[in-house]
Amino acid sequence: MTRPGSGPQGIYEQVSSTAPQAPPPPGSGLIPGAAAAPPPPPPPNYGELGSGQAKADFAAASANGGWEFDPAAMDKVIKSLEDCIENDFSQAQDHATWLTMIQPPGQEVGSEGYAAAANKSGAAYQDFLQGARDYTMAYLGTLKQIRTAYQEQDQAALDALRQIGKTA
Repeated sequence: MTRPGSGPQGIYEQVSSTAPQAPPPPGSGLIPGAAAAPPPPPPPNYGELGSGQAKADFAAASANGGWEFDPAAMDKVIKSLEDCIENDFSQAQDHATWLTMIQPPGQEVGSEGYAAAANKSGAAYQDFLQGARDYTMAYLGTLKQIRTAYQEQDQAALDALRQIGKTA
């Protein structure tokens, strides 16, 4: 004869019961009644950041009276950034594609969890690369605007670029 609460039936009753849950132990990091963390903020606009940084760099460089525009030096920087976008970012993005196509080595929880985490990491890397590329493209575009303004001697455009970062 078995006692109530013992044996397989007793374990089943314990597991399937709706007994009140105890609060988390002190120091566990869990807060009773706390809500889930708020969603993360949206990512920054890397295009705006890149353009703003190029304008700020130009404003800082041209703020002192001894700075002169050097078209050859500007062309070197522009060419370097174009090469970086065309070669380095493109190659990195091609390689990053493989980081999102990882297949689990087996059909069990551990392998599938590993593949899911690895693919998620690859996707995060792709997002990073896209943000870095957007930033660099915007920086490059602003440098081209500055070069064009100097070549056309567009004083209004140059003055507007120099105002970035100055308080009104």
